[in-house]
Amino acid sequence: MKIPITINGEKIIIDEDPGEKLLYVLRKRKFISVKRGCEQGKCGMCTVLLDDNPVSSCMIPVGIVKDRSIVTLEYFSKTKDYADIEKGFASAGIKLCGYCNSFKFFTVYKLLKDNYRPSKEQLLETAAQDKCSCTEQNVFMNGIMFATAQKHQREGRKKNV
Repeated sequence: MKIPITINGEKIIIDEDPGEKLLYVLRKRKFISVKRGCEQGKCGMCTVLLDDNPVSSCMIPVGIVKDRSIVTLEYFSKTKDYADIEKGFASAGIKLCGYCNSFKFFTVYKLLKDNYRPSKEQLLETAAQDKCSCTEQNVFMNGIMFATAQKHQREGRKKNV
């Protein structure tokens, strides 16, 4: 079945079985940031942005992404939002393992996009979703707070708003 989609800003038509998981379609197209993990939507290794929201690509049949936008970490890594998060993680001393990168970056992106200054509860909830053991929960939360500060600085926002 021919399915029109946008991947990383490029409108294309793919010819795939509509039941094929998005994970496999992206891997076939050499998007290596989309990792194959648990294939049950729990580990986060296959996370992509679907219409600007993080989703587990292993759970998404490609037929339902018709006329929608998908962003992988390869493309996202060229954005200012990525740079903010990367600097925040570096300030917290976070060294990612490579498997959880897309989950961590896209989850933090969504959190910061939706919240000017995430609450402690939101930080805890976000950190609790992370199933990878490469980063301790408190360190991950510190990374998010540093990323928030970096974003505010880049955008020229006042510190105590």
